[in-house]
Amino acid sequence: MARRAALGGHAVAPGQCDNLTALADLNEDTLLKELEIRYNRDVIYTYVGEILVAVNPYFRIPELYDQSQKLKYRGGIDRESLPPHIFAVADAAVSALQSTGKNQVCVISGESGAGKTESAKLFLQHIIDLSAGSETEGIADKIIAVNPLLEAFGNASTLMNDNSSRFGKYLDLQFTENFTVRGALITEYLLEKSRVTYQADGEQNFHIFYYIFAGLDASAKAQYELGSAEDHGYINGNAEALAFIGTKECRDMWQEVSACFDLVGFSQGEKDNLFAILSGVLWLGDVLFDGEDHASIVSPSSILEAACNQLGLEVGVMEAALVEQILITGGEETTKALRTDQAVDVRDATAKALYGRAFTWIIKRVNSLTGPKGRGTGQIISFLDIFGFEHFDDNSLEQLCINLANEQLQSFFNSHIFQMELDEYKKEGIDGSQVSFTDNQATLDMLLSRRPPGILAIMDEQAIMPRSTDQTMVEKFHETFGSHSSYIKPRSNDAIFTIRHYAGDVCYNADGFLEKNRDTLAMDVLGALRMSENSLVRELFDGDADDAKAAKGKRGKRGGGRGLSRNNMRMSVKKARAAEAKKQRKSVGATFKESLEKLMTSLNSSAPHFIRCIKPNQSKQKHMYADQLVKNQLRYTGMLETTRIRKEGYAVRPTFEDFLHRYMPLTFAWGIGQSANAGACRMLLEKAKLKDWQIGKTKVFLRYYHPDELNDLVKPIAGAAAVLQKVTRGFLGRREVQKLMAEKQR
Repeated sequence: MARRAALGGHAVAPGQCDNLTALADLNEDTLLKELEIRYNRDVIYTYVGEILVAVNPYFRIPELYDQSQKLKYRGGIDRESLPPHIFAVADAAVSALQSTGKNQVCVISGESGAGKTESAKLFLQHIIDLSAGSETEGIADKIIAVNPLLEAFGNASTLMNDNSSRFGKYLDLQFTENFTVRGALITEYLLEKSRVTYQADGEQNFHIFYYIFAGLDASAKAQYELGSAEDHGYINGNAEALAFIGTKECRDMWQEVSACFDLVGFSQGEKDNLFAILSGVLWLGDVLFDGEDHASIVSPSSILEAACNQLGLEVGVMEAALVEQILITGGEETTKALRTDQAVDVRDATAKALYGRAFTWIIKRVNSLTGPKGRGTGQIISFLDIFGFEHFDDNSLEQLCINLANEQLQSFFNSHIFQMELDEYKKEGIDGSQVSFTDNQATLDMLLSRRPPGILAIMDEQAIMPRSTDQTMVEKFHETFGSHSSYIKPRSNDAIFTIRHYAGDVCYNADGFLEKNRDTLAMDVLGALRMSENSLVRELFDGDADDAKAAKGKRGKRGGGRGLSRNNMRMSVKKARAAEAKKQRKSVGATFKESLEKLMTSLNSSAPHFIRCIKPNQSKQKHMYADQLVKNQLRYTGMLETTRIRKEGYAVRPTFEDFLHRYMPLTFAWGIGQSANAGACRMLLEKAKLKDWQIGKTKVFLRYYHPDELNDLVKPIAGAAAVLQKVTRGFLGRREVQKLMAEKQR
């Protein structure tokens, strides 16, 4: 059955409406159904107001992104004149930057597998195409070309997505006075370092670990002592991933990454050091321990030797750092033996720290290549590609941070959409005081407040208390937030707690929260890494080249006995402690909170554009639409909130002329040729005896249910008019026949 568009009342066939706010009956069901109809026709883009909804098709739609499409969506096009498209959003951002001078930002959101990364690439590519100029073509090419490098180190295959971004990315694209690109800077958020040492069933480690086995030649593999991928515990848990290493696709991906290294300008020495770190991380994962109160290494000595060779460390020093801890109290030094579980934690923390800091270093190197050169206008178009809301069977600190970011972005989204409504009302002189939006500020305050302390602040307080545990931290949560509307205390004594997020309740398992939040590296390990002969390892951990030279001179060959370098180790540990004390290193939660504050400052100073990516099914199959899955995402991404705001406000807003044309049968006081004005509209509405409408300066503001009421009034009149027309036509026809017969008889 055809639906009627809100503006003008014209019949619109299902799936044919490009902007769903133009439907008179916009609600959860129509939103869901319209998206499904369009998706099944391979129409993946739809507007809901100013928001672009993009449903992942799971295949490349022919001609959707070819040159002809790029030429259509450029030059400040009229949004209504062309079908919805991500290129239209990019064009709108460029046009707005040029016309207003205000920074623009595109917020791309959706859950894993919804297509955020691909959307971000398409948005960025079209922005660069629109602003291409001979003076900056080189830098623009580099901005696009570095993407495979970032994906290799920051993306992984998950159950939901074969190329899932495991970090958040905020990219600033800066422009010259002539609106050509002068550079780009990337800020990364919350790399999922835990993936280095553990992957859930069916998931994989970061792509780069598989690429190096597929792409490096035999001599390079020998140089980095890589061995076989099947031998390394951090990556050998997924048979599909191991099989992928032998494919042409994997080798091709390596070639892309290798070309990126050259493009960015990595020296051969830098690449050698970086690949050595990757190899060292893999070998570290194969170091095994045994023993109850005093851990000892039980794996073959060649494994730790290979790790140390690649990381530039002395075997004896690293062995001691993994199973013992140097304690310095009041100037007195003692050595404490570690339990096996503690030694495993130290090993894994070392691997995660090496990979995480290497990733940050790569981002810095990319920024040094693509960063702005020379003077410019300071005008920026940014985009945010960040993890969607997460709710797993087991949720930890990573999920808490991710969901906190989504809470903050949802607040920003709601405020913006709500403000757009108010701006429209103000422009038309309408009272919008009765319209409200769901405010999640109470949840944000509970998470972020400094005074009184919120959840993150309590985590930090507990992290520095000597006898605190995950259990005492949770008990403090219960005590502080037990009666909070956004907090649910469990019935059991387990170290769990539940938060009522905007997208649903999430239960968090607090086991390991404090240690993850501290994100500390054992001082013995830090001391060893600061003495590394691998210059990149030293740089990542703020080591001193002189210390490394001195240590090498005293111990002779790498791999010497533990006693030879114990004094060097003590000195390095002392220096590491002093350096860490000066830094006052922040916790994971505090660092993320600070990054989030900077992000929100940037977003609030820019004009936003929203792209909501939707995953139609869990199987990554084309032409498969799971209603409940899509409905949940529409809720997570705020689309249902958008329809609710429209529904509680004035969802139907025809112009005076459209309104009078549509409902003219209700009044004979207005006819063709007469002026369409507020008075005529008011007369019609009063005659119809509708309630709760408003008249603006150019539009009539109606509730979502008003068109149905008006149509019910029009139908009998229109029906009577049709009968009258039929009778009249019959009467006139008979008169004409009689007239002709009379003339014939003459």
